[in-house]
Amino acid sequence: MSSRLSGGIVATQPLGTFVSDQLLRLCQAVGLHRSDAEVYARVLTDCLGTGAERPLDQPPPHPSFLSDDHTPVEYSLALVPDAPPTLRVLLEPGYASGTLAQQGRTGLRVVRALARRWGFSTERLDGVEDLFFPPDPQGPLALWIALELLPGGVPKVKIYLNPAASGPDRAAETLREALDRLGHRQAFDALPPADGYPFLALDLGDWETPRVKVYVTHRDASAADAGSLSRSEPGPGRETVEEFFRVAAGLEGADRYSGVGEAVRLAGRPVLSCHSFTETATGLPSGFTLHVPVRDYVRHDGEAHARATAVLRRHGMDPTVLDRSLATVSSRPLHDGVGLIAYLALVHERNRPPRVTAYISSEAYAVRPPLPARPRHQPFSSPRAARTEPRETLHSVGHGKAGAEIRMEPYRIKVVEPIPLTTPQQRKAAIERVHYNLFDLRADEVTIDLLSDSGTGALSSAQLAVGMAGDESYAGSRSFYRFRETVSELTGYTHILPAHQGRAAERILFSNLLEPGDTVLSNTHFDTTRANVELNGCVARDLPCPEARNLDSREPFKGNIDLGALEQALGESTGSRVAAVVMTITNNGGGGQPVSMENLRRASELCRRHSVPLILDAARFAENAWLVTRHEEAYRNHTPRQVAEEAFRLADGCVMSAKKDGIVHIGGFIGLNDPELAQKCELLLIATEGFPTYGGLAGRDLDMMAQGLQEVTEPAYLAERAESADHLAQRVRAAGVDILEPPGLHALYLNAGRLLPHIPPHQYPGHALACRLYLEGGIRSAELGSLYLGEEDEDGNPVKSPPYELVRLALPRRVYTRSHYDHVGRTLERIAKTAESVRGYRIVEQSPILRHFRAKLQPVTG
Repeated sequence: MSSRLSGGIVATQPLGTFVSDQLLRLCQAVGLHRSDAEVYARVLTDCLGTGAERPLDQPPPHPSFLSDDHTPVEYSLALVPDAPPTLRVLLEPGYASGTLAQQGRTGLRVVRALARRWGFSTERLDGVEDLFFPPDPQGPLALWIALELLPGGVPKVKIYLNPAASGPDRAAETLREALDRLGHRQAFDALPPADGYPFLALDLGDWETPRVKVYVTHRDASAADAGSLSRSEPGPGRETVEEFFRVAAGLEGADRYSGVGEAVRLAGRPVLSCHSFTETATGLPSGFTLHVPVRDYVRHDGEAHARATAVLRRHGMDPTVLDRSLATVSSRPLHDGVGLIAYLALVHERNRPPRVTAYISSEAYAVRPPLPARPRHQPFSSPRAARTEPRETLHSVGHGKAGAEIRMEPYRIKVVEPIPLTTPQQRKAAIERVHYNLFDLRADEVTIDLLSDSGTGALSSAQLAVGMAGDESYAGSRSFYRFRETVSELTGYTHILPAHQGRAAERILFSNLLEPGDTVLSNTHFDTTRANVELNGCVARDLPCPEARNLDSREPFKGNIDLGALEQALGESTGSRVAAVVMTITNNGGGGQPVSMENLRRASELCRRHSVPLILDAARFAENAWLVTRHEEAYRNHTPRQVAEEAFRLADGCVMSAKKDGIVHIGGFIGLNDPELAQKCELLLIATEGFPTYGGLAGRDLDMMAQGLQEVTEPAYLAERAESADHLAQRVRAAGVDILEPPGLHALYLNAGRLLPHIPPHQYPGHALACRLYLEGGIRSAELGSLYLGEEDEDGNPVKSPPYELVRLALPRRVYTRSHYDHVGRTLERIAKTAESVRGYRIVEQSPILRHFRAKLQPVTG
């Protein structure tokens, strides 16, 4: 995103002034009287409350779901043939109010204030308020208000509510109940198949026939899919809807040029359909709208404008008013950004002429830069973009013949390795042989291996090339000095010690940093980190942030440390010295969730105030940096490399398993600034790993690790990794299996406890799901639940159970394609359909620590 401030916007200009000026100009463009425009501009700023006073040089107080740059305002222009256009403004009244619950309360107050002002009833809202405003709401929004601006200064009012307020798994149930209360008992069953229900909208105020509108998400939609979505009678013709879809998405001519025609699908931001209900006799909708997110399938707004113009002209509408409106909202050239035209919609309502609506972004905070072009010669697959992510976060490579964006891996495959394709009988025999411990399976018994992302990635040609030139001298090799220079430039640390992997680095560091009885604090220790702390006679204590407890929440930084708990722990006088704070980035034990730079900075300040060293567990530092650039406003314009460099410099040292974000099969290192501690670690390194210029590694390993550390922060690589994870996440959700939200980059975490509620924790539901994944599809995964973290007494009764039962699907780097992940999705779909048949397990033999690696189990019978 590029800041709006660079385009001449006064830094201290409040948001309210900016958007009200836009609205005044838009009202003029569509022919509304100045006095009406001034009324509507005041209403807009009043509805935004304290947020209207916030200067634009400060980031939004809340990442509004309403627009990609988090502006809580969007405009739309509805056009019909031979009639004046209708201007609407959509706003989020509570976006500056704090928590989602507080935002909801503010939104309700604003709606009721408008009702008193204009004399309309809120009875329909009152009747469903409890469904959409629970005490602890979830989801990306609480309440939006849409104003249809009419002559006379009194608008029509519509509100948008969130069916997932009580959790995404209850959205359909909430929606059905709301429709029932509103008198539309048959409406839910009249809806088309859905991938989600993002909004329920209610008309309030001066509407001739007030509507209840249900919005439905459709992922991977084609023109043929779109043509089948309408349920209204009479409705738009299938051909009309399909033609609109093709023109808006840039697919015209796909059948002539690419040979794929109707099979071309929009695999990025999904299409939405809207179904309006006004009468209850038939249960059928009286209106239908198809919304195409045009901003995600163009390079720049010049292309979006061309598509909007083509749509309008095909429906007999003059595009001149759209041109005027765009010019009033933004003076920038259309080719200089993407997202000004957000959606195009085709609207069909009973007894009214069809209309086309263009949704226009305010761009108060930022403008997405245009995307680079590429030759128009490849079939397309479109980009994904969550509403909260800026467009340039994605690795975009331009257009295919169909005129839509293509998403693909930023590499080509030179060498392939056959994967084992086993039969159910072979898998059953294999898992019985290893006593149901997936760690003990032979690799050639596994079809898709998602056990770990550690050391399982594919090397690049550049890594192999530098490896061939590796210097294998025992001491002082060129390979070491290249490695040390690369790591020092990245981290800023003075002392760099190589080790054969991360747990070796942990053992060496903790053996010299800790004393028996010490405490180590962390956002979450991973298993081997915890083991190395405890093997030194110390206590590993986790302080995850409160947001981490909600598996369904899409809070972007659920890997953060609880700063209040950290400050309290650092100040305690309990007799146990806090010897170190370890920040794991990303937080693997916490579901692969990222740590914000703000959280890391404040943790660093606390540690320095108490003279406690802050150590990064940096195994996935690049993936954390990528997610920071996506979700932390202050770092929107930073590269992942810049974020990573700053993160390392906030800490006193690090340990790293380079088998993750070094993209190598073996290797790790310790980075320190403390010369005395570094000297102690070096002596132990010599005794246990090797001379300090090789640390138990070959010269070629050091060279390949140095090269991997350079490649891993490339935006194209990270974008594709995010895309792969998102692709798998979509397949898993579609299979009916919940995951820990939001998905990170290195792994997906399946909510086994929710899928298998009939299996108690002491019978290991996560392990049961992992075993069924192998038996059903040859997929190896890792349990992160009661087997990994729980404890039982000698009779097998639970003594300590973890809060969640998860299964981790770790994604090896540059190894599997989307078709492999489709196999995972299909396998999970089969399991979910017969989930009640999955049985639990009991341990028959285990080790005293890290039992999940060596345990022997048997299925529970009876």
